[in-house]
Amino acid sequence: MDLFRRHEGHQEVDSKSYWALGYSFEPLNDEQKHQRRENLDYYGFAAQWSVLIIFVLFQMSFGIRWIVTKGMRYEQPKSPSFNKGREKTLGWLKSLHSRYARTTWWMQKDVVQRGDWGTRGEWIGGTLWTAWLLYLCFVNTSPDYLHLTKRFGQIGASQLPLHYLLAMRTPYSPVQWITRLSHEQLKAAHQILGRIVYLLFILHAVFYFVFFAMSGFLAKRIKDWDVIFGIFSLTLFAAISTTALGFVRRRNYRVFYISHIAIANFIIVPMYLHVSHIRLYVYQIIIVECLHLIFRAIRLKMYQGTLRLLPGTNLVQIRIPLPDNHAALDWHPGQHVYLTRPWGSAKAPSYYQQWLMVNKSNPFTIASLPAVDRELLLVARTLNGNTKHLGALAQKLAQGGSGLPMLPTATGDIPILPIALEGPYGASNRLPDLSDFDKVLLVAGGVGATFVMPLYRAIAEYHDTTPGATQVRFVWAVQKLADTQWAFPDTQTEGEDERDEAREEAVGNGLLNKASTVEVYVTRPSGGSHNTAPSTSPIFAVDDDDEGEQFEMQENEQLLSMEEQMERPRKGMTVKSGQPKMGGIVDEVFSRGIRTAVICCGPKRLTEDLKRSVEVYVKKGHDVYWYDETFGW
Repeated sequence: MDLFRRHEGHQEVDSKSYWALGYSFEPLNDEQKHQRRENLDYYGFAAQWSVLIIFVLFQMSFGIRWIVTKGMRYEQPKSPSFNKGREKTLGWLKSLHSRYARTTWWMQKDVVQRGDWGTRGEWIGGTLWTAWLLYLCFVNTSPDYLHLTKRFGQIGASQLPLHYLLAMRTPYSPVQWITRLSHEQLKAAHQILGRIVYLLFILHAVFYFVFFAMSGFLAKRIKDWDVIFGIFSLTLFAAISTTALGFVRRRNYRVFYISHIAIANFIIVPMYLHVSHIRLYVYQIIIVECLHLIFRAIRLKMYQGTLRLLPGTNLVQIRIPLPDNHAALDWHPGQHVYLTRPWGSAKAPSYYQQWLMVNKSNPFTIASLPAVDRELLLVARTLNGNTKHLGALAQKLAQGGSGLPMLPTATGDIPILPIALEGPYGASNRLPDLSDFDKVLLVAGGVGATFVMPLYRAIAEYHDTTPGATQVRFVWAVQKLADTQWAFPDTQTEGEDERDEAREEAVGNGLLNKASTVEVYVTRPSGGSHNTAPSTSPIFAVDDDDEGEQFEMQENEQLLSMEEQMERPRKGMTVKSGQPKMGGIVDEVFSRGIRTAVICCGPKRLTEDLKRSVEVYVKKGHDVYWYDETFGW
């Protein structure tokens, strides 16, 4: 039971010993120790709740942006006497809005062109928050060296509940509500705060070891349980920080994922046993973790769907029919779900196999419009890990003999699989109403179109059909035309026929330009390798294992040549060869005095090329909304 008793404090040296920077090892009486403990609790409380200032700033920015936007859209009075003052106010608002847009754009630029060094805004925000926490560590501690040492640990521990809140995937997270940001958008703050906490804990440990060494207590204290649990906690923090590095995540996502989840849940035990002073924060972490598990369980649902390979590609397609009045019919375009590893057998899986299935999940963007198509469509490129398993399972099911119930289709019977999905998640439900913009430019690369295509279709399906409304241009770069077949199938269902009718109606009313067709740029001939490198950006599939070889697909020997593909574009597309020239496309879309939205999802090289082209117009003062759908962990 000694492990659970409160640690009353370290035995301190009997004489004053000077260290550095005005700090010394101060012998304190009981009253002074009690006062130090109250100060430690107070500044830990101040560090934890000072995040409310950031939340208030978010609300103020929302209010100011709303006022500026409403002011710029205010209908101009007919009286010339009113117009003069109105034009002056409008000019001031436009100038303010333009400066805000340019500043935001500058903050969102990467610090380093290549690599995972983050954006300028992340570095500025991280530096300011680090400086604030370090100030709280130092203020009113001199000349007590141990007070400073303890303050590092107290302030670091005070940030852990917020750190866990930022990692909450569920949209029920209070941080997501307050900031209006999704889990994907908040992950950078989670990573930055984790590094800050790790830094504070390192300082806490280093300063204590210096104290033990200089006071002659090192040999004794290193054997005490509170020190042992502190070292163990710091070791776990080092492990979780190392496996979270970008190159580790890219090389082996499963190592990152498992270590992150396991250590994050286990580390609360040695922290609880380390000292009693931080147990309040440990209790808060436990509450956050329990709520997170409950909210995730609420969003985990079982479905029935089909899995098959798309001919001539290394893409797998999952289709899940939705019954009437199903909650998924209300999901927003571009949201994503986490797909657990399907069980491709009529034999029920064991409890251990069920646990493995649930803990091997990947994010997939919903490529359909559930309310219109009455189904969920998921598309992924088979690479390694779970997507490789999906491809192998699709091949196995296509050979028959699975014992699963079958779904009759025009191309033959397809086995029906039980599929577990967790979601929906994503920031697309927080996108502005695209019909409010004069022009919308949508750009996708590869299966990044699983995010962009539903947005493109939603404009025609849901928005106003008034002549002269939003003009939309959709550019999609693929390596082979066969990669587009999930969006433009040869045979159309009743829902797809309705989709075409809505699209044609939108063309007639001026909603969609370019004859309502998607501009498909085919970058490679059909004979090239299908095992292409994954995009680093879109949430179409994130693989998790380090198996060296990629999934070997059965090639379609009758796949058309490039020239034949160009002669047979499917309905709704215009096919071009080569890489899209982003500079020219942006020049055609942008013009003075219009509001333009640019939304992209694809390989980093494509999105960076597009961003450089759009930046020219941002600097000129154009009203631009930019959104880049990314997924990095």
